[in-house]
Amino acid sequence: MDKVGGAQKHVEALAIKLKQDGHGVTIVTGTYDATLWRLQDEQIHVISIPVMQRAIHLTKDIQALWQLRAIFKKIQPDVIAAHSSKAGAIGRIIGRLLRIPTIFTAHSWSFTEGVPQKKQRIYRQLEKTVQPLTTKIITVSDYDRKLALTRGIAPAHKMMTIHNGIEQLETPEIAARGTNEHPLIVMVARFEAPKRQDLLVQALLELTDIPWHLQLIGDGSLRPQVENYVKDKGLSERISFLGNQLDVSPLLAQSQIFVLLSDWEGLPISIIEAMRAGLPIIATNVGGVNELVTDDDNGFLIPRDDHSLLKNRLQQLLTNPALCEKMGDASERRFLRNFTFSPMYQKTVSIYEQAVLKFAKKGD
Repeated sequence: MDKVGGAQKHVEALAIKLKQDGHGVTIVTGTYDATLWRLQDEQIHVISIPVMQRAIHLTKDIQALWQLRAIFKKIQPDVIAAHSSKAGAIGRIIGRLLRIPTIFTAHSWSFTEGVPQKKQRIYRQLEKTVQPLTTKIITVSDYDRKLALTRGIAPAHKMMTIHNGIEQLETPEIAARGTNEHPLIVMVARFEAPKRQDLLVQALLELTDIPWHLQLIGDGSLRPQVENYVKDKGLSERISFLGNQLDVSPLLAQSQIFVLLSDWEGLPISIIEAMRAGLPIIATNVGGVNELVTDDDNGFLIPRDDHSLLKNRLQQLLTNPALCEKMGDASERRFLRNFTFSPMYQKTVSIYEQAVLKFAKKGD
């Protein structure tokens, strides 16, 4: 949790609500940047194990496993909720060793379409190996559930789709969209694979004859590369780099168009946040994105690497405020109907409770 991302936001929101409901919650993560999260304010215990890293590294992974085992033996949790491929695998191994029910949430399979083939093979085999150790698998999109079934990862009865959801704003941001000098485009994403801020900048480079301003929210290792490209192309006055933001809702409230271009995805929380803000969406049609965005309804879906269509859809929205408003209204209605926090939370807690009861009945 040293970077802001959808899976991390999901874990934070669940942890805060669980704590508020009287449950004991401990988050165990790799590297951790407390300034990016509200966990300290909510008095949620966070344990950082720097040796647990994203990339596969046999020696460090074994060290992480034994450190986590010692931590869980001390905490003695009723249930382990594991998130992300690496931590998910290690967490499930420990769950079996300590006889603790373990729920794995797949935010996007690491063998999904768009991921390099070598990485797909490694993680597909890893998932097949640890699947028998898993009490239940939550997929955040129907796409990911179907993909797991197709690849023979787990039987249907062991998986359940629970779409991501976020809280409604208690005091909705007062939109200042009509006061912008130019149409404001926003993209909220880490500057890491699979996000593609570079594709958006390249498309806008061909639309400099019409007014627009772009705000890129997020940080990561690829940010300097994109910043240098923007500077080289003379776009520094039209593109702002805002870094990580604890609360993106005020920035979304001021925007006209939300864009997310990714090579692969699960069910992006950033798109759900944009829907809550009443924005039209332009996004690559990967993973579960089409469960959020219906083409030509609340936005436009773009095939991966279709540069021409991306440019055309941007131009279409930038030059048609009425269409932006119509699609934005459709986004907000869809959010309120399907992607609020409470239903997602209740379904998730129910899975945790069922897992604990199942283990109790077996005498584990």
